[in-house]
Amino acid sequence: MKANINLTSFLRDFFLVETECTLSFAIIGTLFAREAAISYAHIFLPLVFGLVCMIPCIPVYLKENMTIPQVLVQRSVELVFLEIVFVVASKILVGSVIGSKGLVAVAISVVVFDFFSYFFMYKMEKAETEKLNKKLNELAAKKLESENKDGEEHKSDISADKNLKNIEAFGEHDCKVQLKLDEILYFEADAEQVFAYTADEIYQMKLRLYQIESISKTAGIIRASKSYLVNLNKIQSVRTALNSRLYAKMPNGEEVLFSRKYAPVLKEAMLS
Repeated sequence: MKANINLTSFLRDFFLVETECTLSFAIIGTLFAREAAISYAHIFLPLVFGLVCMIPCIPVYLKENMTIPQVLVQRSVELVFLEIVFVVASKILVGSVIGSKGLVAVAISVVVFDFFSYFFMYKMEKAETEKLNKKLNELAAKKLESENKDGEEHKSDISADKNLKNIEAFGEHDCKVQLKLDEILYFEADAEQVFAYTADEIYQMKLRLYQIESISKTAGIIRASKSYLVNLNKIQSVRTALNSRLYAKMPNGEEVLFSRKYAPVLKEAMLS
């Protein structure tokens, strides 16, 4: 399977790790190694350590559908890796200057900075999901109000196209049917097969996911990940899935994961 790394997410995470490295070096150096001889080469240490410390983050970019427990395990491994790298490197470089207390301080600073960086990231992600849910509630209220009125009125959906297309699908016993795109909750690609999910039924598609994506954009259907297309008008609520991802709850009770790459697309579509 081809790896699809989101460069923007990688650079953002690298900058975050780089900041942690720089702060740790600055604080520990100020407290324990004020008299140590510093060369220009030391300026590049946080950069080198930042690159090394990104190694445990690789699974995040290669596997977009990690569950929350898997993310927590990955972050625990990342923290242990950071601890080992920082403490060993500090002992080799300035161990004779900072002593054992300095090494303990290095270990503590890594934990503190790592905790606060992820804590603030979680709070920002949670605030974004609350904003999205507020928007979803507003759209649902407007849609309900318009449906209660007689006659053809403007609907408060994300898609403004009233002439939505039908798409060919196959139901039980390979029976051919024409589905309205606005009735479909999401499409899922599983191995070589693609399925369309409505509120009550599951249909098999003959088209590939990228082909469906190209003909269904006018219906408010967008990419959620490599394996999913989601109808924005059918999303009931969202919640954070950590690592800058989102879970979207659908009317059939299922939750569809928006990956790091496509979660910003959902936010832009909902809040624009």
